[in-house]
Amino acid sequence: MSLEIVAARDINHAFDIVSIKPMENRSVVQPEEIGDFLYDFRESFRNYECYYQFDPYRETQLEADQVPAIKTFSQSIVRWLEEHDTEENRVLQQYGLSFQKIRCFAYKLGHVCDVAMEHGYGLFGLGD
Repeated sequence: MSLEIVAARDINHAFDIVSIKPMENRSVVQPEEIGDFLYDFRESFRNYECYYQFDPYRETQLEADQVPAIKTFSQSIVRWLEEHDTEENRVLQQYGLSFQKIRCFAYKLGHVCDVAMEHGYGLFGLGD
């Protein structure tokens, strides 16, 4: 299952963006393994309940007023990684995720949120 999160004005615009690779800063692909990690540590991340609305099996839309909450969520992931650097081996063994991979996803998600906020867009989750 794959989930791509896109900053766009509507669903058609989102599909256009993912089909044009030079526009990569407007979308991020959630690594498949990260879903279980995020869920298991959901209490540690701000606004997880907002992020959880993205469904890896269908299209999901979050309105522009929800984008700042997703940005805060992405920042809380980075903060958690910084505060729990001694747990990387455990996370790697349990979820198959390095902190670098998680951090990269969180940073890219934050950049997608920045683009959405700059243009007044919402976020669209494009699932399988």
